[in-house]
Amino acid sequence: MCYLPPVWRSYLDIPANAEASYASSLCSFSLSTLEVACNPGIRDFALIERKQPHAWRWAIASAAGLITAEGWETSDANAKRCAVEALQCVTEMASVQGDPHLGSRESALSA
Repeated sequence: MCYLPPVWRSYLDIPANAEASYASSLCSFSLSTLEVACNPGIRDFALIERKQPHAWRWAIASAAGLITAEGWETSDANAKRCAVEALQCVTEMASVQGDPHLGSRESALSA
């Protein structure tokens, strides 16, 4: 399966109100450090946020608003790397299983 690395966007740069609201609902610590990344055609998305200077949370969120995987890293770069790896695993599992997570993020937000 061809996998393109997702593009990370700051919470402040998310143009759609519904998408920004959805992302902020999953934030536990700091909207000013919240970043999200997704792949076209996949409803799940990755997020990172900083709790403290050397404590970065990464997570994978489902279209249903559930955190399906998460962890902690010492830098934003490491958190992004782990989040992308986890998102790639979710993407591969969904494509192999014919999972309903495949679909547009926009349709998940309007559901």
